[in-house]
Amino acid sequence: MSGKRKAADVPLARDESWWLHPAFRGQQALPLNDSAAGNLPHRWVRSDAPPTPGEARVDDTSLYGDLAKLLYSLNGHRPGPVRGFYVIVEFEAGRYAVGQLCADPAMPVQLFEDLIFERETDARAKADALRAAAPGPALRAAPRRG
Repeated sequence: MSGKRKAADVPLARDESWWLHPAFRGQQALPLNDSAAGNLPHRWVRSDAPPTPGEARVDDTSLYGDLAKLLYSLNGHRPGPVRGFYVIVEFEAGRYAVGQLCADPAMPVQLFEDLIFERETDARAKADALRAAAPGPALRAAPRRG
């Protein structure tokens, strides 16, 4: 019997954001008021509103300072909303809003007041559609050296 394995019949897609928590990839709802994590700082905006200019200070030592630094790097060293990083937030029991992560330690997420859903699956579908329409930065690993 040969020791070689047969190649997969199905082409496998590489998940370039495997290292992010599923909630930050839009695959799971973030709780807005979680007793373990505290209240998630947020602001309500319309999905068709122009991005609000953010402050360029991300070296904050707040609870969300490290997340803001990471998002700031992924956002091309710009503060504000990160393109393609759409999330689902449960802001009330059984009510879900689509939001977008921001490179801002004081307000790490902006929620869209016009994208509120009764079911998490509907919110996830809308977040996936937004992500497909405006994909985020390419998350590629640096090439390996020799």
